[in-house]
Amino acid sequence: MEKGVVLQIAVCEDDLNDSALLARHIEKSGIAAELCNFENGEEFLASFCARKYDLIFMDIYMKGMDGVETVRKIRGLDRSVVIAFMTGSADHALESYRLGAVKYLEKPVTENGVTETLAYALMKRDSEPSVTLTAAGGVQKNIPLGNILYLESRGHIVEVHTFSGVITTSRSIRLDDLEKRLPSPQFLRCHRSYLINLDHVHTFDKENYAFIMKNGDRADVRRGSFSMCKEILNKYKLEMTMEK
Repeated sequence: MEKGVVLQIAVCEDDLNDSALLARHIEKSGIAAELCNFENGEEFLASFCARKYDLIFMDIYMKGMDGVETVRKIRGLDRSVVIAFMTGSADHALESYRLGAVKYLEKPVTENGVTETLAYALMKRDSEPSVTLTAAGGVQKNIPLGNILYLESRGHIVEVHTFSGVITTSRSIRLDDLEKRLPSPQFLRCHRSYLINLDHVHTFDKENYAFIMKNGDRADVRRGSFSMCKEILNKYKLEMTMEK
């Protein structure tokens, strides 16, 4: 399913009654959503990757890894996903906002509180910067910039690699054209065949002159530009950290 059709929601909650109440409130809201349920932080993190969800409802008190520690690890992978804590205590309210949570819902969660959280996540998703391009077959695709890992020129086509899959453009689109339409410095032309999203670089491969992206893919870098590209990435990461 193409991301953006409905809200993709993760619920990390070990109390079945609390999970059921939350699900009922989501259904009553009238906002289309798909739910994935997890009973603890370890189970959730084992399947988590950046851009997988629009919204996460996180219980704080769970067996094993608690919700606060789970969210700390999530933030190391995904800075922007909307997170709402659920708890029977106000003890961690300050810490939750330090971790970028938009809501601190005390149990039992209320219909109004859940609906407000859903509406915020929907607004954030729909207002996210995006690029519209023509895919193979003439289909128009509107792709959130944050969902793009990198773009690769392959012969007469461009492959747009996203967290949701690979989109192949029509033959009339060149990588040079897309480079002009994507914001700098977030998107960096590191090679004649690669245009990468600096937000989603995981590490460097010094021996093979490549960036390793968050999904494990390699994006080649021009040998003569490798040091410069590393400097651009480090500067960008530092600026993003200072803005948080």
